[in-house]
Amino acid sequence: MAASDLDTELRRSAEGTAKSILGEARAGAERLASEADRLIGDRRSEVLKDKEAEYGAEARVAIAAERHAAMRAVLLARTRLVARVLERARALLPDAAQAEAYVSTLSNEVTEALQFVDSEGAVVRCSTGLERAIREGLRDRPEVKVEIEAGIGTGFVVVAGDGLVLVDGRLETRIDRLASVLAIEIHTRLEEES
Repeated sequence: MAASDLDTELRRSAEGTAKSILGEARAGAERLASEADRLIGDRRSEVLKDKEAEYGAEARVAIAAERHAAMRAVLLARTRLVARVLERARALLPDAAQAEAYVSTLSNEVTEALQFVDSEGAVVRCSTGLERAIREGLRDRPEVKVEIEAGIGTGFVVVAGDGLVLVDGRLETRIDRLASVLAIEIHTRLEEES
């Protein structure tokens, strides 16, 4: 083989080896790039999942806080409404105490209240407007005294001989006793309407 043929053969062999090395390098680079893309994709998915979880948790907390604030506002509004209703009901008591429907039942109410005290020395205190009806209802019970008390409000109280109030039959007291029941009823009706 001549030197030129050897030189040509060496060049061809070197070029083939270079092409082979270059091909392997390209294949390796493609594998590395593909692996890097896969790793980047996996990492991106992990980061996105973490961010989604983080944002989801923040969103749930924000939604819960808004629901709480809305429920608080509704409850506060309903509580104010109940207070206004009870205030309005209390304002109507003086007229209700003079209404025929109430005055006609007053005698029975006083008689029932007197069952809880010893009639001897018992005093029924009431406003001027109810005195006549109460005296009329107690005409068969002269042992029970009737006294007018200006600041008593509506209705009556029965006081035992020792001065303690034993039976409070004032309409204001009845509304106070029923306030929680009325509040529940008002809340229930508001729920039904909404």
